[in-house]
Amino acid sequence: MNDIAKEVVSILDYVDYELIKKIPIKFLDYLKNTAKDSNKEVDIDLNKSLLEQNISEESKDLIALIYYNYLASEEEKRKVLKTWENNEKIYQGNLENEYDKELPLVIKKERLLDKIINFLKKIFGKK
Repeated sequence: MNDIAKEVVSILDYVDYELIKKIPIKFLDYLKNTAKDSNKEVDIDLNKSLLEQNISEESKDLIALIYYNYLASEEEKRKVLKTWENNEKIYQGNLENEYDKELPLVIKKERLLDKIINFLKKIFGKK
């Protein structure tokens, strides 16, 4: 998590302060404190999009969650949520097709929104 936090903090350093103010200070402090334990060198190329940056997929996912939770308008949230839900359906469908004959066990499916909520609970230490 230290490297992910460092990558995310490095990206947030280039985000307009008016947007940063919308992110809870407790969460930003957590990221900054966690990032201190990372030895990773992070180089951000301002000529590249976020998707093109040399950062982990987990960091990109966390940035997407931050955007969704704190920065996106309600209309943007609806669009993002719809995309996430569609992607999740495709992913689950692919898993079912791939493992249909190999896994006769019933596997509990966790909704994407539940995954996001559980992830944020882990970060803030709530149970």
